[in-house]
Amino acid sequence: MMKTIKIFLASSAELDSEKDQVDLFIARKNKDYQKKGLFLELSTWKDFVSAMTEDRTQELYNNYIRSCDIAVFLFHTRLGRYTREEFDVAHHSFKTSANKPKKPLIYTYFRSDLNEAEEITSFKMYVDSLDHFFDTYSSTEDLLVKLNRQLDKLENEGVIKPNPLPDSRNILKYLVYYFIIPLMVLGGAVTSFLYFTPANMTVKIREMNPVPGLPFKTGSVSITYGDKTETFPITDEITFRQIPSKFKHKPVKLIFISPGFVTIDTIVDLKEHTDLHIKRDNSLGLVFGWVRDENGKPLNDVNISLKSLTSQTDVNGNFRIEIPSEQQSDTIRLTAYKEGYKTWYCTGAPSRTTEWRIMLQK
Repeated sequence: MMKTIKIFLASSAELDSEKDQVDLFIARKNKDYQKKGLFLELSTWKDFVSAMTEDRTQELYNNYIRSCDIAVFLFHTRLGRYTREEFDVAHHSFKTSANKPKKPLIYTYFRSDLNEAEEITSFKMYVDSLDHFFDTYSSTEDLLVKLNRQLDKLENEGVIKPNPLPDSRNILKYLVYYFIIPLMVLGGAVTSFLYFTPANMTVKIREMNPVPGLPFKTGSVSITYGDKTETFPITDEITFRQIPSKFKHKPVKLIFISPGFVTIDTIVDLKEHTDLHIKRDNSLGLVFGWVRDENGKPLNDVNISLKSLTSQTDVNGNFRIEIPSEQQSDTIRLTAYKEGYKTWYCTGAPSRTTEWRIMLQK
């Protein structure tokens, strides 16, 4: 993991060119440091929000100085409006720091000038009274050489160093003892539990294209696994319980039977939930038969009606009416009429196997 070294650079506006060069210098150093797991984060007052806030803006800079690892101060002919305050904040933080080494490390550089201003001379004396060593530089190149030398020294002394890499052997040992082995034990326990625990299977009925007024009422479902078969009545769903675990996710046979519905005989995998999609077999979709007179003679052209459906008998007295699925029901009322004969009424059940026998009286 990359370790960040926070650096604050302070100076007056007259040294903006030096600050720009220091910024480029730090960027070049980071190319090498990143390979070592280090990153130098350089900040100046320009990196902070300059908009007015409820708190004093300078306090943002001061708080950052208190948290940084290194503070660099550059001076020439002027101290800068807040540079003295920033230096004092850094020095106080250094003196009161409980870190090893103390933070921030302070580096103070004065650019050489024969006509040194009185406030600069006075500030040098102040810095010297704090037992703090300051340095001078003659040019930007000289400053960068000195900064580079100090960074190399801090790295060599171990002050600047990446986060320690964990020992790969200890990592492997930790993973084996505290992760892999417990995971294997847990996995084995879960596998054993799942394998040896009997299975339950819930079968639910789903009717396809239900007929209005003719809902599914009841039927039976059988399940066969191994040499065992279980059969239960079903109205909506049924749960087969305590199926031996060795049949889990293995094929089992299901048979669904219900009057008026297509029989289902299928193979499915044993799992927790299974839907059976049932549909009507159209056994209620036909009425057929014949019409005779009192002497048993076939009557033709007899009007046969069922709700809105009608038919007529043929020369042999036979009739046939196909009932659409939406008009099917368990019972129907059939009417037979022919002029000169009494109207015949009867209520019964449609059937594809049982004919209707109608006798008309004059």
